[in-house]
Amino acid sequence: MLRARGLRPDACLSYWDDCVVLTALLCQRLGLPGCPPAAVRLAKQKSRTHQHLQRCRRGRPPPAAFSVPCRRLRSHGDVERAAGAVPFPAVAKLEFGAGAVGVRLVENAAQCHAHAAQLWHDLRADADHPGIGLGWGNAMLLMEYVPGTEHDVDLVLFEGRLLGAWVSDNGPTRVPAFLETAAALPSCLPADRQAQLVRAALRCCRACGLRHGVFNVELKLGPAGPRLLEINPRMGGFYLRDWIRAVYGPDLLLVAVLLALGLPPVLPSRPAPRQQLAGVMCLASEHGRALRGGVMAALQGLQRRGLVRLNPLFEEAGGRYEEPCLSVACAGDGPAEACGRLLGLCQALGIDSPRYPVGHFLSHFK
Repeated sequence: MLRARGLRPDACLSYWDDCVVLTALLCQRLGLPGCPPAAVRLAKQKSRTHQHLQRCRRGRPPPAAFSVPCRRLRSHGDVERAAGAVPFPAVAKLEFGAGAVGVRLVENAAQCHAHAAQLWHDLRADADHPGIGLGWGNAMLLMEYVPGTEHDVDLVLFEGRLLGAWVSDNGPTRVPAFLETAAALPSCLPADRQAQLVRAALRCCRACGLRHGVFNVELKLGPAGPRLLEINPRMGGFYLRDWIRAVYGPDLLLVAVLLALGLPPVLPSRPAPRQQLAGVMCLASEHGRALRGGVMAALQGLQRRGLVRLNPLFEEAGGRYEEPCLSVACAGDGPAEACGRLLGLCQALGIDSPRYPVGHFLSHFK
């Protein structure tokens, strides 16, 4: 179609999960900078990512050290076979999913069967829950549960060379679900632990063939070091672009555009944070009534005064497979100040409650 119209694009990129493979195919066909389609497909399918990394045993440490045992689930027979290979407790989730929708901790094979049956009944096609990858099917995977704290690493690579990396922290989730509850940027980890996460994310991306672009890598950090959860072969979503720009300066979307044009963005080698951000996620099921009852107007007023930072994700929609509808963040000179301001705000506006204990969600950020 482009050739028929005589169009010759200078770049092609996507920040939407469902389109990353199509983008890679277009770049390949048009001779534009980008990652090979095979590499993007490998990262897009979570079980293939880990199975590939388990075969990558060169280097110190090898990428295999960061992989997690997992098995693909397309039937209840697959569940039985996976239960013999993946230790419990385990995590069952969509193979091509996004936003932690349908992710659940299962203690045994019976719980896995029950969760799979419910999910396969409810989520069959993209129309059932747009934007979470159901256009790629509703296959699942069973993955060993990894203890530790959860972190995101957003990487910028130009032709295999690391140009930038930012580490953010996630708060404890409401197990058995894994929806994000809270976040902090910069990371509150010591510099050496952050470096471990960046190295793990970089080695996993390179091992999968992702060498040019902006990538979001989700990891756990426990006593045994970093372990990979998944690689998103596109820039981080929700609040991450806004937060990284506010704390460090670079705009990941502009960075992605420059990379797509084949131009190396100029990024500081050792960026100094301008402020500390701590944020909490709001859910329609917990906060919808309050947000409609004046809390949102109050938050918007505080944002106009520069006292809070709001990042809406979706319109309010609760239910079994809900996602956060809003991130509310406060800034400070350090984690204690940012978290203290945020907790006080959430208590005053009713975002904090016994069912949604914001203080607990912020407890990792010290």
